[in-house]
Amino acid sequence: YSSEDEIRSHVEGLRLRGGTSLNTGAALDYVLRTHFTRPSGSRKEEGVHQILVLVAAGRSRDNVKPSADALKQAAVTIFAVGAWNADQGQLREIASDPSLSLNVQEFHSLPNVQEQVMMSISTPPAPRESTNAPTVPINPAQKASKRDIVFLIDGSDNVGNTNLILVHDFIRNIIENLNIGSDHVRVGLAQFSYNAKTEFYLNTYTSKAEILRRVKGLKLKGGTILNTGAALDFVFQNHFTSQAGSRKDQGVPQFLVLFTGGKSLDAVKPQADALKRAAIATFAVGVRNADLAQLQEIATDPNLVFSVKEFNNLPNVQERVMTPLSTLSVPTAGESTRIAGEPPVTNEKASLARQRDIVFLIDGTLGMGKAFPLVRAFLMRVIQELDIGPDKDQIAVVQYSHDPKTEFELNTYTSKDEVLAATTQLRRKTGRVLNTGAALNYVTKNVFITSAGSRRDTGATQILVLITAGKSRDDVGQAAFAVKRAGIVPIAIGAKGADTSELQKIVHDPTFVLTMRDFRDLSTIQLELLSKMKAVFIFEQERRDVVFLVDGSDKVASAFPMIKRFISRIVDSFDIGSDRVCIVQYSDTPRPNFYLNSYTSKPEVMQAINALGLKGGTQVNTGEALDYVRQNVFTRSAGSRMDEGVAQFLILLTASKSTDDITQAAVALKGAGVAPFSIGSKDADEDELRQISLSPHFVFRVDDLQHVSTIQQHLESPLKQLNQEKIITIYKNFAQAGVKRDIVFLV
Repeated sequence: YSSEDEIRSHVEGLRLRGGTSLNTGAALDYVLRTHFTRPSGSRKEEGVHQILVLVAAGRSRDNVKPSADALKQAAVTIFAVGAWNADQGQLREIASDPSLSLNVQEFHSLPNVQEQVMMSISTPPAPRESTNAPTVPINPAQKASKRDIVFLIDGSDNVGNTNLILVHDFIRNIIENLNIGSDHVRVGLAQFSYNAKTEFYLNTYTSKAEILRRVKGLKLKGGTILNTGAALDFVFQNHFTSQAGSRKDQGVPQFLVLFTGGKSLDAVKPQADALKRAAIATFAVGVRNADLAQLQEIATDPNLVFSVKEFNNLPNVQERVMTPLSTLSVPTAGESTRIAGEPPVTNEKASLARQRDIVFLIDGTLGMGKAFPLVRAFLMRVIQELDIGPDKDQIAVVQYSHDPKTEFELNTYTSKDEVLAATTQLRRKTGRVLNTGAALNYVTKNVFITSAGSRRDTGATQILVLITAGKSRDDVGQAAFAVKRAGIVPIAIGAKGADTSELQKIVHDPTFVLTMRDFRDLSTIQLELLSKMKAVFIFEQERRDVVFLVDGSDKVASAFPMIKRFISRIVDSFDIGSDRVCIVQYSDTPRPNFYLNSYTSKPEVMQAINALGLKGGTQVNTGEALDYVRQNVFTRSAGSRMDEGVAQFLILLTASKSTDDITQAAVALKGAGVAPFSIGSKDADEDELRQISLSPHFVFRVDDLQHVSTIQQHLESPLKQLNQEKIITIYKNFAQAGVKRDIVFLV
């Protein structure tokens, strides 16, 4: 049949076959041989999913396992629905997954499972693939993109069906950001209450779409008792094994993300310790009634504990979970998991991992208005939550307006009571001018130093919390780079007239900027600030070689001043010296304005950009220009540090379709390890821009290059986040997939 009406008509006319013996095994074998075949209409060879729904009311007289296994081997997904005297053991043996085995006491109760069957049919699990370990050595460079991640989800009434969609979204958003694949990131999921239940293993699915469908269809297990310790042991014994798809024996990093809304009734420490000894990095995410002490016992490191009051606050911790999930270094058995960029923490230095030097830098100008008491009260609430002591957290407070003033240094007070008493006495500094750049320089040179109590040299984490109500009169760029180079992690809180883009220049990552309309809303970000202070890790300042390849034809003449301004703004966010910049214009032929090693300071580069004149010309040969920069600019003699592992970027700005072919030049450029970004307007060809760019995500379009400044923030984010390793990975995953080849074997 080819229509729903025809099928309905036949089903309504069905009559019972009759008989007293039930040979389900033979029936399974029959449908495999006669129905799941091309002559009978099966489209298996076209990649269409094959599904069998079994409805049984009794125990099979014959053996069901061989036939069920044959169906699974043929990539048929089996649902088993039982009623009356159906044998649950047989149904589970038949079903492709335990979650696809359903049971009702009476046939009139079948509507109770109808929705569940429909949901599962809409999002069927993929057949499991072989988990045989590869016999070839694994390139260490490939391991960085490989991870095995198991989610362990509280399925009890602590979550409840009302909040389940928020849990779905939290997990789905994390998975969306992972490079899913059998040879890349694998994901498994289990849920628990009194006992634990597998939803899918690390080797159940091999595509992101399959995993997302399954997560969307996840139903709560239910129950009032929470045994987290037993659940941790369950995933350790059943998920982190080679049979379940774990690649720990191949050196692939192992991660467990626990999500819970309540306190465990059983002990969690022995099982958590077992996971740590097995080099499984455990994250603990707690909501509502989750016990913080238990979460800290479970997590591999205190930085991997994330807590929110309500389920609708989960998006606030999503980025903080994603960052270490992507950056944690590869753990090995018997070694403590550590965060990328930090040295291994030995037993002798374990206490240093808990030491933080925290400096609060507070806007003391008249712009704060009557908000200063609110800021002071907020400061006291945050301090109340910190563990203050000589070998723990140390606090300093600095106010600033046109110039900074130290209220107390990191080593002035050694107890929480003393710090709170001093904070109570704070009074606004006053002043009309706000020089945030000068204040940042001041704390770097005068507060985060050994004589003022800083323990940076002994490995303590250095944190700066900026609270401001206005835009700075002076430049913050250079001072912010100095802060970061000194190993200080800035967190910026802004309200009223604070400039968000300015605050983003100060921090390492945009998620470390917390903004609100008014300081009366400070209480809404308190938990988020504490969580960020807990989760900070050392950000490595990546070096960059950036080449701007600019269409210099007559077509862009009117937009050329805006192009220069755009390049200046991008360069202003760079740390020239650590970062290098080059500009090449082209029309019929390319012409370099200056090379990567022409200038070593930002003022020199800015002066050269301001002095640029349009090259001119009517013909645009983008392919020739791409070849030119690959052969003459991305070279050691021209200042490229590619062989040192420095990320190589090309930013193309064009308003024209290329006169020559760009295909081979684009492939060669990306194959050399360069990450091209394309900005196009007017007659720029969309297909050409996609072929040139590292991935489709790095193609930016504007109506006219006069409006190019509108995409500045979109461009700055990948420029900050990509390193050479990520560039190579993206090229392999995206760029090569789009290359067409005609191959002839001449033997």
